Amino acid sequence: MNEKTVEQSMQLILHSGTGRSMAIEAVRDLLGGGDAEAAKEKLKEAGKEIGEAHDIQTAMMSAECDGEPVEKSILLIHAQDHFMTALAVRDMAQLMVEMYETLRK
Repeated sequence: MNEKTVEQSMQLILHSGTGRSMAIEAVRDLLGGGDAEAAKEKLKEAGKEIGEAHDIQTAMMSAECDGEPVEKSILLIHAQDHFMTALAVRDMAQLMVEMYETLRK
């Protein structure tokens, strides 16, 4: 596998994993002390990390659309799996914060 694909895959895993962890921490902030504002702040941080991952994914897709071959590998598949999981966890965490705030009214 070429070095560029390895680097992009590892960066995708790194940013996706960090974003996912921050989204989970946001939910734990709610469970630990009911701090919705802290949870929202963590979700913003999670969004920034996931945004970085999205930029990497977009660059890879754009390169492929421009005719630059992107070598498929288990590492790249694993990286994409991390990214999709991070998106799902972030979205569910956002819904949990909204639900918490609605129930506290």
